[in-house]
Formats: sequence, structure tokens, C-alpha cells
Amino acid sequence: MKWMKLTAIPAFLLLTVFMLNSCVKDADENKVVQYQKTGIVLSAAQEIPANTSTALGTLDVTYRKDTKLLTYKATWTGLTGPVAAMHIHGQAPTGFAAAVFQGFTVTGLLASGTYSGSLLIDGVAIKEENLLNGLYYWNIHTATYGGGEIRGQIRFQ
Repeated sequence: MKWMKLTAIPAFLLLTVFMLNSCVKDADENKVVQYQKTGIVLSAAQEIPANTSTALGTLDVTYRKDTKLLTYKATWTGLTGPVAAMHIHGQAPTGFAAAVFQGFTVTGLLASGTYSGSLLIDGVAIKEENLLNGLYYWNIHTATYGGGEIRGQIRFQ
């Protein structure tokens, strides 16, 4: 009987540790730290209203939940002229317009080019939940298309 008590305690402790370790492991496996999407299409058809520009672009984005940092790289070609303005707009789903959230310095950006950088998702001005739900879009403006020549919705799916 004394022997059973001595072996039952270590067995119980071992089982408890195993169960707790399994729970932690499952939680870590389900935790997504980084979201990434490459090749988001920027086009005139996505503008509100759509226009007849033949310009095209792509947007690559990565968001890291642990650092709250959104990194981006936009590439475009065939605009009707130099870039007059470039912004992230939000909050609006596909097919809707929204106010400028973040503007970028565009001095010297031509009808074809690239632009990259990063943005802190502070949880106040831009909320992580809205970013992950696709409520922001990238927009490039030219003199010909002051309201925006090409646009693409920032989505991670």
C-alpha cells in the first residue's frame, strides 16, 4: 500500500505536466505571428469610380503581430504621368472609397517605379483588426486621374 502511494504521486505529477505542456503547445501552434501577401493587383478597375487607365501595379505586404509593423513594396508601370500622390486609405471594403489614412512622399516618382517602407500599426489611428479584415487600400494618383489612377485592397487572404 505504501508502494502504491509513492508511485501514484509521481505518475500524477507526470500526467499533469504532460497535459499542461500539451495545452501550451497547441496554443503556440495556432498563434499566427506574421501575415504576408504578395502580388496584390493595383488597377484602374478597382478605383471608385473605375477609370480607363491601362496602368498596372502590384503591392507586397507583410504584417508582424509581435512588432505591430506593416511593411510594403508597391511596383507600378504605365501611369499617365508622374505620381502626384500615393496613399493608404481606410476604412473601406472593396468597392467603397475612404479618407486618406497615410500619405507618402512622392517627389521624383515617375510613371513606372517602386516604393517601399513600413508603418507602425498603433491600435489607435489604424487598428490591427481592421487591417487584417481588409479595410484599407493602396491608391496612386496622377495629374490625369486626381482621384486615383490605380488602387488595390490590402488583404492577407
